[in-house]
Amino acid sequence: MVDETVFRKTVELINNSTEVLLTSHVRPDGDACGSVRALCDILAHLGKKTQAVFLSPLASWYQFLFEPKVPILGNDITKEQIEAGCFDRCDLVIIVDTNSYVQLPRIDEWLKKTKTKKLVIDHHITKDGLGDVELIDTTAAATGEIVLDLMKYARWPLTPDIAEALFVALSTDTGWFRFGNADSRIFHCAAELIDAGARPNLLYGKMYQNFSPQRMALMIRMLERLELHFDGRVATQCIMRSDFDETGSTGPDTENLIDECQRLTCVEVAALFVELSDGKFRCSLRSKTDIDVRRIAQKYGGGGHKVAAGLTLPGPFEDAKQKIINDIAEQL
Repeated sequence: MVDETVFRKTVELINNSTEVLLTSHVRPDGDACGSVRALCDILAHLGKKTQAVFLSPLASWYQFLFEPKVPILGNDITKEQIEAGCFDRCDLVIIVDTNSYVQLPRIDEWLKKTKTKKLVIDHHITKDGLGDVELIDTTAAATGEIVLDLMKYARWPLTPDIAEALFVALSTDTGWFRFGNADSRIFHCAAELIDAGARPNLLYGKMYQNFSPQRMALMIRMLERLELHFDGRVATQCIMRSDFDETGSTGPDTENLIDECQRLTCVEVAALFVELSDGKFRCSLRSKTDIDVRRIAQKYGGGGHKVAAGLTLPGPFEDAKQKIINDIAEQL
């Protein structure tokens, strides 16, 4: 839990601001998107001007949270515009769901140089100390849970729109309340959000029952490359650059695909390798047992949680795969 002093400093920082920039980690997931959306509404209610910006495109199933669409760095806002001071009018930056420069490409250099006050709201252990104030609770299942705690401390109103945004945050980071981090605290939070107007049935349909044919084709290719190791205890899969071109899918379409092989009873640890445009491989790791995949990710400069983590490795694929298999084997 968070010390009351940190909540007080957070509220003071927000109250003393007039124009706020909000952002989150590259490849924003539901927790990042839901938390940013909720904070935008909270700040608007407090009379603040807001500007949200993401570092890579949102998955299509999160876009319903934002109207109008949020600009993407590199697409809608260039590095030159940042250097020219397009964010300098903001007197507060709120960074959610990360406290790591490596997860903030294209804006990390500006964050290091700017004198603008920074607030971090996060639930991960990995941290670079980005914030002047850091509202961090590593016992929380999702950053959205911390945002809800902040709202209750400050007695800010919980509207139906904010409730739905935070429900997206909570539900996605707990695998729709299936993961081991789905404790009684998160269920109590979910109940509060439902009482405030969140509609779980509609949100589930928007996020989990909306596969495009392109995404389905990508998943099929991934499953065709499924390999089992150590008597089925470890599963590896890969998605290559050519798969995106040939199926018409995009990077965000890979989100949660790693969960598919975990349907196998024998699988304890899963690894999904996705080839990036520079030839490196992004590796997502999931664990259903006591195997700590965060420890593996941190070895290569990545991070995450004990049961869900990520990292980036140089190619070729077979070399990257063997490194991870060897690291997993040390914990089997």
